[in-house]
Order: sequence, then structure tokens, then C-alpha cells
Amino acid sequence: MDRTEIDNILEHNNIVDVINSYFPLKKAGANYRALCPFHEEKTPSFMVSERKQIYKCFGCGKAGNVITFIMEYEKISFIETLKKLAARAGITIKETKADPKKKTRKDLIYKIYSLTTSFYKENLQKHGQFVLEYLKKREITEETVAKFDIGYALDSYGGLKNYLLKNSINEKILEHTGLFSKSEKGIFDTFRNRLMFPIHSITGKVIAFGGRVLQDDQSGGKYINSPTTEIYTKGNELYGLFVTKHEIQKRDFALVCEGYTDFLRLYENGFTNSVASLGTSITDAQINLLSRFTKNIFIIYDGDIAGRKAAVRAAGNVIKKGYNTKIVVLPEKEDPDNFLVNSGKEKLQEKIENAKLLPIFLLEDDLMGLENRGKLDLLLEIVNEIDDKITREFFVKEIADDFKISETSIFSKIKFSQYRKRNVPVRADILQFPEERNLLKSVLNEKYLLKKVAQEINSSYFFLKIYKNIYEEIIKYVKNSEHISGLLNQIEDEIIKNTIGELLIEDVPNISIDEILKAMKLRKYQKDLQDINQQMVNEGSNKELLDKKNKLKKEILNMNSKIVRKTLY
Repeated sequence: MDRTEIDNILEHNNIVDVINSYFPLKKAGANYRALCPFHEEKTPSFMVSERKQIYKCFGCGKAGNVITFIMEYEKISFIETLKKLAARAGITIKETKADPKKKTRKDLIYKIYSLTTSFYKENLQKHGQFVLEYLKKREITEETVAKFDIGYALDSYGGLKNYLLKNSINEKILEHTGLFSKSEKGIFDTFRNRLMFPIHSITGKVIAFGGRVLQDDQSGGKYINSPTTEIYTKGNELYGLFVTKHEIQKRDFALVCEGYTDFLRLYENGFTNSVASLGTSITDAQINLLSRFTKNIFIIYDGDIAGRKAAVRAAGNVIKKGYNTKIVVLPEKEDPDNFLVNSGKEKLQEKIENAKLLPIFLLEDDLMGLENRGKLDLLLEIVNEIDDKITREFFVKEIADDFKISETSIFSKIKFSQYRKRNVPVRADILQFPEERNLLKSVLNEKYLLKKVAQEINSSYFFLKIYKNIYEEIIKYVKNSEHISGLLNQIEDEIIKNTIGELLIEDVPNISIDEILKAMKLRKYQKDLQDINQQMVNEGSNKELLDKKNKLKKEILNMNSKIVRKTLY
């Protein structure tokens, strides 16, 4: 796909409209603001510029355009993203054959996970008779095993490794996949003699695994889960969602349980609008993901003290995001899996229909050992972190009604969180060269200035390496593109990409480009003069060096004396 087609896709997909289709943006002056979808935060620091068609998070530093947003948020490839955005805008794109040599490391890791899934599934059928019997006892059908790609990891230190090597995977990339551990002798399979649950992205790609022990005396913990990799971040995905998302949307509510077996039991019993939060209290990223399909989230965790505490945290997180939530209350010694085995799906359906709002759940709870004052303090902590005024007032009303106290008394005890710019540490080096930063902001925001700048200076006028690299990227890209935001697609280096996003979102300096150019030329001439003087000390004077020195002095003297003395900040 050529740059003209990419520019056309950018032109027809307004970044504000696209991001708003995933989660709500709020107007904030000339820009829009939201809680960042790429990291957990309590104060919104994710900014979107409609005029510049870019986003920038001042918390985690991520930046990009509508294409990079979809790639990051949905964990899909560049080509898949372009196809998705083209379809959204009604644009027909030309299909071209991909060059197999141009695969990124991320593409290769996706391929490795696909091969690994096939390997584990094959092991289950060929070598996992006792595992199949275990699944049958758990009443997990063959259809469900196939649908969720459940497999078996051999009791071998090199089974997977050898399989991948036979499939032309270079051993050097294996240590980046999260599938192998390392010792003095080299890398070996992390998952051994375990029931394997692949974790799929929203689009159905396998991006991680959870491995469950098959014997009580097996070492390594009941579950081993994939670490963070280039394609997977724990707390960003929901187990089963790639299958259940349509049913969730249809029923307009989701059941959120904790683990794989709870989810599979729910699914097998007809609760096909379920997901699992993978052992964590549901995170902001998971809530954002789920909110694409419903705003009504039911928490169904274990009935013991730990499960109830986790349910309270999860419900609090959902409320802070402005969505509706209830807690399905299970008996103290039950989890969704054994409750369904012991009591059946009709009884669970009753529990779901009688699910509790958070304030009433806490008021009625007698397991967690909290007095009413402690329960109120817990609820007030949640109120204090709700940014949306309407959500806050509705929640305060619920608390007041259930605890039989006045709304006024609740409001008197809380401090409203106000938006503030996050204190993000600023790299000291980027403050050393304000004129370079100002020049980049100017040409990034006003493309017509680039021709003038390119005629007068080259990248050697930049002293800070990252600014020099950015200038070179701008020169390469912008001449042939109408959309400056498209530059962000071309950059693989995260620091460079995020710095460009920062420069784009900041205000253009109130300084003329001529002043900035003169300041940069002056510094360059002065530095060159110092270098020549040092060279003359080291090597002695000669005609060539004297000519260069005189020429530089002349250039400096030709500059306006006011500009010569001026420092730009």
C-alpha cells in the first residue's frame, strides 16, 4: 500500500470520532481528554488533538495517530489496522502481496504463538489421554476444548523448543516470547506437564498462555502464566472475550469471573456472556475493552473473604469508570465452578437476578469483618476518585439510601479530585536546547515552514541526538505526505515516536522561524569556531584553518548584533 492510500485513510478517519467509538472523550479547551487506555491512572492525562489528528498521554508517554491507536489498542498489525479503517470510511484498498522478508519481530512472535498453540493441541490429542479424561470429568466438552484451543504441554524441557526450531524459527527470538526460561545451559520450555489455556486477543490471535498443573504434588504453583511480552500485557486482556463478545453485546451485560475453569464452567452452562479477568481484580484496561460491548458489568468472584474483597475492588474500578456494576453473591465456600456443579444453572441464574449494587453488598456482608463505619470509609474512597460529576452524585445517592444517611454528610467527608497536569519527569537533556525544540514544533505544526528551514540548515545544526533524528525523519517523510500525523506510522523507536507526539500536542512557540534559525546558526558557528581554535592549538595554525576561522567570524559578524546576544527559551 502506497503513501497516498495511507494518507487517504487518515483523511477519512477523524481521530476523535474513532477513539470516541471505544471510550468517551471529554472536551478540554482545544483538545479532548480521557483516562489513558494504555496504563492505569486516576487522573486523565490522555490528550487528543482533533486539529493535529494525534494523541499523547502525559502519564505513560505514548503518542501516535489514529492508525497507531488502533494497532496499540486492538493489538493488530499495521495492514489489519489499515483494512479496518478503510472499511470504516468506505474506502477500497488495493491488495498487494506482502514481502515475507519484511516481517517484524512482533509478527514473528505472533507466528510462534500460533505454532505453539497447534503444538499443544496436537499433544493433547496424541499424548494427553489422561488430560482428556480430566477435562471430561470437569464436563468440558470437546467442542469447547476446540473452540478455546485448549492443549497440553508435554513433560519435556525441550519439546516446544525443538518443534519451533523444526518449523524454521530462529533460536535467537525464542527468549523474547515469554515461552522459555533460561539457565546456564541455555533456554528450556517454561510450560511442562500442564493443561494449557491460550489467551486470545479481541481479534482471536493467541498472545499468551496459562498453564494449570495436572498433579497435586507438581512443583511450580497451581498456575503459571505468560509474562509481559511485545504482544501481551497482563491486565489488558479478558479470557474468552474473543468468543463471547457478540453474546455480551446481545444480552447487554457481562459476567466477569476470575479464572479459566470458572469461565469454562459458566460457558458450558449457557452463560455465554462471560469473561475471566485472569486472576486480577478487573483493571481499567479490561473495563475499557469490555465497555465496547456493554456498560453493565456483573462481578462473580469466589464467595470467600478474598473473593469478596476482590469483588469490591473490581466493582469500585467499574464505578470509577462511569459504568454500571453489580456483585453476584456466592456462598462462603463456593466459586462459580463448584456452585454450578453443586447447585445447577437455575440457582446461579437466581443469584445473577438478585445481584447487589456495591453499597448494599457491603452493608449486608458479614464475612469481611468490617463495621458500618469501615464500609462507609471504603465507599468514600471510591467516591473520592470519581471524576465525572453525574456518576459521583448518583453513587453518593445510592450510598445515602442504603446506609440511611444524608447525601450532605457524605459530600462533607470527601475531597473532589480535580484534573491536574501530571508531574511527569522531564528528561533534563531536552531542556538544554530550547531553540531545537521550538524549531521542531514549528515545522511539525506548520508544514509550509519546512522548505525554508531545509534550505538554510541541515541536521548537523542539531546538538541533541534525539532532535537530530526527528529532524531527519521529518525531512524524509513530510516532503511526500500531506498528513504530518502519518509520520508516526513510520517510526519504530518508541522514544522518538513519543517525543514527536509531545512536540505536536504542545503549543507552537510565539517566536518567528527566522529568529530560531538565526539562533541555531549562531550556536553552530560558535561551536565550529571553538573546534577550529582547539584544532589550531593541537595541530598548529595553517592557511586552511585560518581561512575557515575568518569565514566563520564574518558569518557571525554579519548577523544582527541583537540576535547574536539573544538566547531563546
